Amino acid sequence: MSEQLPSPSATDSKDLTTEPTNSIPELSTYVTTDADEILSAHRLVADSVAQQRQLAARAIIFHPIWLGAMVAVIAVVYKMLYHDSSDLPLIATTGAGCVMAGLTVVRVFTGGYIEHAEHVGTRAWLEDEDGEDQVQEILVTKFGEQIIGALIVKGVREGRKVHGVIRAWTVRQKYRGKGVGSGLLEEAIQLCQKRRWKGPEFDEEHANAKRVLPTLFNGPFERRERRARGALEKLVKKK
Repeated sequence: MSEQLPSPSATDSKDLTTEPTNSIPELSTYVTTDADEILSAHRLVADSVAQQRQLAARAIIFHPIWLGAMVAVIAVVYKMLYHDSSDLPLIATTGAGCVMAGLTVVRVFTGGYIEHAEHVGTRAWLEDEDGEDQVQEILVTKFGEQIIGALIVKGVREGRKVHGVIRAWTVRQKYRGKGVGSGLLEEAIQLCQKRRWKGPEFDEEHANAKRVLPTLFNGPFERRERRARGALEKLVKKK
């Protein structure tokens, strides 16, 4: 139930229309060293991994093989149980039970993303202490006081050169498709240029790279991966 609000007076209306534009929250992207901001960025990355479970579930449920299997199961149930119209409620109930069992199987198959998210959310993953010659930077995008985007890039030394490698890149769901992700990539490119690092490029084992499903269900993930790498490549070429 929604509460009916009173109509604003003429004075109130004037105040609203003359409200200064500086009341709009500021959007800013920068390298953070603040412990609380690093923690928030880290949580955002881990959440993005967990959200992949939903994409994985849709990839299975709407795959022709899975849909065909469900239709076949319901057809078998119908053939076994139908004798006359009085059997229809039983068939509907049994069919619904089969669908629920199928969804339970999907939930089990996609549970690996929750396990991986828990690993990404650990301090050991964040610190990535696998080499003293590696430098890691955490970029965040804030809208007002809320962190809505995060990117983790590290410098990996290979001989005399240092390569910028992106370990994680994500934007809070409600802000996706609004240019926040591109802004983070541009800042990462500028950071690498400032440090004289080559690249950057995505780590082959970045936070969202793990696949827990069989290959034939990974189409949506591979398309997202290609789009991300393509977007980064275009921005690097522009610079």
